[in-house]
Amino acid sequence: MYTKEYMRHFSNPQNVGDLENPDAVEDVYYKGGGCFDKVRIFIKINDGKVSEVTYRTRGCSGTIAACSAMSEMAVGMDLDRVAEITGDNIADSLGGVPEKKQHSMDLAAEALRSAVLKL
Repeated sequence: MYTKEYMRHFSNPQNVGDLENPDAVEDVYYKGGGCFDKVRIFIKINDGKVSEVTYRTRGCSGTIAACSAMSEMAVGMDLDRVAEITGDNIADSLGGVPEKKQHSMDLAAEALRSAVLKL
């Protein structure tokens, strides 16, 4: 049901925590269907590229895995490109996810996009 990559990110999430002196901080909440997942993302920028991404989340395994994967994907990317990351991109990086976890992928992408748009 879940890929090896999904389980790696869920079992050992990367880049969890606060970031000292971030350039952007954003809070997003899932507003649908009885799920109360939330993400707080911290981003640091250096020379027009994302140099660091950390996050705190309260959510299901999908949100944990999605935020971990997203935090690795974004580092080193230009701001224009990082703002284009979608939930489908995150799901693909995890080797696919069940439909019931797609909201988590979309939430992680929304957090990243919202934070970048604040810069």
